[in-house]
Amino acid sequence: MDKLKTSKSNRQSRLYFVEYWAKYVRTHPDKDWSKQQKDLIDSQF
Repeated sequence: MDKLKTSKSNRQSRLYFVEYWAKYVRTHPDKDWSKQQKDLIDSQF
């Protein structure tokens, strides 16, 4: 059950990534980041 708990470091890493991605989306053209998202999603199929 301990594996299901989130460590403080893990939480901080996830929050950092969310903030990083939000900044990236705001500062780059839609075509740049939407293509990256499309590539990621398509790679899952």
